[in-house]
Amino acid sequence: MKERFLGFAKEKLFGKRPHKWPKLQSLVEKGELLNIDIAYAETQVPHGSEEEALSHATKLAMVRQGHLTLPKHVHYEEQIVSHVKRLLPQLSIITGGPGTGKTYTAAQIVRERNTKTLLAAPTGKAAAHLESQFDLPMQAKTLHSLLKVHSPLDYQTPIDPLEANLVIVDECSMIDPPLFARLLSAIGPETTLILLGDPNQLPAVEGGSVFADLIASGAITTTTLTKCMRSDRREILDLAAAILRGDPFDMRNIDLGFASGDLETIYQKLWNHVKTRDFDHFRILCTLRKGPLGVDALNRFLHEKFSAQTCRFPILITRNDARSGLYNGDMGVLENQEAHFSGDRHFALHELPPFEYAYCISVHKSQGSEYDHVLFLVPDGSEAFGREVLYTAVTRAKNTLEIEGNPSQIAAALERSSLNP
Repeated sequence: MKERFLGFAKEKLFGKRPHKWPKLQSLVEKGELLNIDIAYAETQVPHGSEEEALSHATKLAMVRQGHLTLPKHVHYEEQIVSHVKRLLPQLSIITGGPGTGKTYTAAQIVRERNTKTLLAAPTGKAAAHLESQFDLPMQAKTLHSLLKVHSPLDYQTPIDPLEANLVIVDECSMIDPPLFARLLSAIGPETTLILLGDPNQLPAVEGGSVFADLIASGAITTTTLTKCMRSDRREILDLAAAILRGDPFDMRNIDLGFASGDLETIYQKLWNHVKTRDFDHFRILCTLRKGPLGVDALNRFLHEKFSAQTCRFPILITRNDARSGLYNGDMGVLENQEAHFSGDRHFALHELPPFEYAYCISVHKSQGSEYDHVLFLVPDGSEAFGREVLYTAVTRAKNTLEIEGNPSQIAAALERSSLNP
């Protein structure tokens, strides 16, 4: 039963393997490519030659590993290098793991300088978190709002230098190459830019690990904070450190029936486990979006179950919307046809940009957020990710962390790094 279920999950996620490309299959067996690379190639050249398929599969594999291989990225890479060189005298980085005091250090700098400062982060949630860490009358904006990016075409329009003496940007590991290039281009010669973040988290979804690469270059003044200031997170942070070392161990500490391979059992155990949870302080994180145990399927199931007992649902905005000021990644609560977001913002249902229910969110979407309690799921098909997905998910938890998954997928992720392939 377990084998049939796992096979079904893989087919749902990747589609049937294209046996017409035996060389690519052999590269998967050697570990040089993943099944997802072949699946991507099939979507690009379904009737192409094996040489064409290899080209597309290799490009996706390189993007996964942080390389900017796609032609549209070359321009942004050149811009980033040019602007970093220009800004070296006033550009600095503060980095470290969770709880090491990155934002606290930045806040101290703001107090000491007492100058015009702008705060920003890649998502609304991260911006709200950054703002909460500064005990000062300051508003943090999303980078899209600060840099006037409301559609892909906006990346091509010139931007005036930001009117500030100091710009502080948090969660920089999440910033993709186009947004990083625009940020750097908006920093004038009299402005100091401080980048905050944790390079061990997942790189940007769109490809490229710009923040980690800037740190690795050694060219930028970098302060690395290593001492955790929160003893209450010691167990979680010790687990995170073990993940970064790639230590082989079984992370699972809860049984939701994954080992049985029976979907009905898993869904019932999951419902019993979460039906009384407060989703203001609790979240389910999952490595996958698709498949029978991916984010989309779990949200459909949980919304159907919760709808029978409440009219209050967690939601996640999925598209930037300049009119409302809501951006992709912003999280709120929908209750009685009205949505509530941080900053005392309220919207009628018809005023909302596209959104999805958010009982369960992908680990990528969770970046920049923290939850008191986290349930982390690692279903079959997670071998496409490295240990960064485990590290990012684990460090979203502030108080308690529960983990259930396929042991082989966890082991495969621990052995792989998307930042240092």
